[in-house]
Amino acid sequence: MLKTRIFSIAFFLSLSASAEQFVSLTLCSDRLLAELARPEQISAQSLYSKNPLMMLDKVNRDKPALEVTLTSLLPYLDKTLLINETFYPQLAADLKKLGAKIVPINDSPQTPEELFALILQLGKLTGNERHAEALIDKLKSQHSRLNLSSSTDTLILSDTGPVGDFPQYSILLDLLGLTPLKMPLTTQNFSLEKVLLAEPNVLIEISDRQSYNEQAELLRHPFLQKLFQNRPHFHIPMKYTYCFDHGVWMGAEMIYHQQK
Repeated sequence: MLKTRIFSIAFFLSLSASAEQFVSLTLCSDRLLAELARPEQISAQSLYSKNPLMMLDKVNRDKPALEVTLTSLLPYLDKTLLINETFYPQLAADLKKLGAKIVPINDSPQTPEELFALILQLGKLTGNERHAEALIDKLKSQHSRLNLSSSTDTLILSDTGPVGDFPQYSILLDLLGLTPLKMPLTTQNFSLEKVLLAEPNVLIEISDRQSYNEQAELLRHPFLQKLFQNRPHFHIPMKYTYCFDHGVWMGAEMIYHQQK
């Protein structure tokens, strides 16, 4: 009798979780929700979700893509809304006044442990905890350290120049067994002369190779090509580092398979 009641409660909870529907309003929540939730649980996503250059391996092909405005969200007030309150404080406040259920996805994780906690939280929220745990186990067990016998001081360049101080880049280096430059380069102080002075031994190019601005052209400069002609030089699309999520691990794996 007790077992029957426990089963009934568990069954009811699973039905409640599966009945709940979710709306994602940022790129990073789009990517996490697409990975963790079942398709029927996703009611709508952001405009970014239809862009294959920004999403990972799960692009939105059949869900509404919403503008992040109160007018666009009025038909979805009975859903659970994933929103970055830091980006949209007034909108979040207005939605709360209307009684909407909000889950803040504020791009706050700074370490793998904090990211895993967020993945587990979303897994529980969507009733897909086992899938979340399996994803975390997969990320924790990934082997992507490069076999480099020489110095591993690494220059990371994107279509907009040197990358900023964001956790995804330090984690990417850690996963690959690489080290950052001893003399950090920023967009403000970046020049080819400073690249030479920084003495990088490894180059990671994070680019979609579709940009034609001045910074992107530097990636194709003959100086860089010559400098890294006989040094490790890797490339991944920008989508792997737009967010600090499982995409960073996918990018590290892609680089790992490029080593000669």
